Amino acid sequence: MKRLEIGFFIIIVLCFFSRIQNADAFIDFTRPIGYNADSMARGGTSIANGEDPSNMNFNPAVISETKGNSLDLNLIFIFPDFDYTYNGTDSQRYTSTDKDRLLLAPGMSFSHKSDRFAYGFTIAAVDAVATDYSVWSKNFGSVNASSELLHLRLGPAFTYDITPDLSVGVRLGIDYASLDMRFPMGAAYVDMGQADGWGFSGAVGLFYKPFDNLSVGLYYESPTFLSDLETKHADGYIKMGDTDIRQQDVKVKDLQFPQNAGLGISYMPIPSLRLSCDVKYINWDSHWDEMELEFSAMSMKVPVNVDDQLTFGVGVEYFISEMYKVSLGYHFNDNPMDDNFLNPYVPTEIDHTVTLGFSVKPVEYLKIGFAYMYGFVGSSESDAIHGYDASLEEQFGYQSGALNSELSDATLDNDIQSVMLSVVINW
Repeated sequence: MKRLEIGFFIIIVLCFFSRIQNADAFIDFTRPIGYNADSMARGGTSIANGEDPSNMNFNPAVISETKGNSLDLNLIFIFPDFDYTYNGTDSQRYTSTDKDRLLLAPGMSFSHKSDRFAYGFTIAAVDAVATDYSVWSKNFGSVNASSELLHLRLGPAFTYDITPDLSVGVRLGIDYASLDMRFPMGAAYVDMGQADGWGFSGAVGLFYKPFDNLSVGLYYESPTFLSDLETKHADGYIKMGDTDIRQQDVKVKDLQFPQNAGLGISYMPIPSLRLSCDVKYINWDSHWDEMELEFSAMSMKVPVNVDDQLTFGVGVEYFISEMYKVSLGYHFNDNPMDDNFLNPYVPTEIDHTVTLGFSVKPVEYLKIGFAYMYGFVGSSESDAIHGYDASLEEQFGYQSGALNSELSDATLDNDIQSVMLSVVINW
């Protein structure tokens, strides 16, 4: 009976994932800083913290710390507030606000520890962006402009205790990615339809605990190996003036998500206090310098111009008692995008994030966690000729300024808040 109930629950979670209209941009460009409430509340630190199985999404070796069976269920509520100001219809200045007021992203992880071996399974939204605006375009009046980028990963993890203090882990991933964008670009309106594809990825990690109050984690995650993302119903089209090029198959060539690596430390100077710190390097530049879109009738390279990131998080947890814990954290994310490549459809320019949260264990086998996150974001402003305009004008032999897109001389003001709820069941 218990197996049937667990199987039924997994089916519900998978169906829930299939209904995601995408979480909005997370914090490390398109990535979350943590996959459960405890992790988010302490600034995203996860690499050397092994009590929750969802932390295997960074370092697979940490599930060596779990006991028996552990099921980790998470749901993040994202409250975006993005304002895009630009020159539009009749050369007037407009401000369009993202219409998505609430977005959801669920996650689930399971682990089992027996003697020196542990195994687990995780389902997570590793990258996600969604926006939805009504834009007063320069040439087409009021149009819908939106984006959906989703990267899901599911797969197993395995660990082995080399010694009582040192564990090694591996994680295998089956990766799914989809991309759907529609937007005005001055003289053109582009609707690429929904393109998707499948692939795989992997990760390795170490977890070292030389003392009961000190642990160190290290991991490396490979880039994804995805097929080209392709539409299936020829629903893409390009409009230029009075000319419509419809029923276009669209292919996104070699869109991959980046390799990354991280180091984490967790230390308890006294039994009631835990300090943790994570540093991560994310190699965006190798695959996110430009995006190649291949339509049936033409192709273009859109400059994304994302630089590599070095991020870090610090967290403090105070154990009030065996039942209650409160947490505070800070996460720094060096903005990987130049202002002249600002993109209201990938609003990810967040540098500083503060977090807080608490957890309660009403009974020994159950932990309920809550976390709140606020991202501090400044205003970004593009030049008179946006980086996209300059690149596309060069590709198609247009004179400088001919495209005259809404992105030129535009500003983007971002604000983002998130709440995460987690339930961890141990047996």
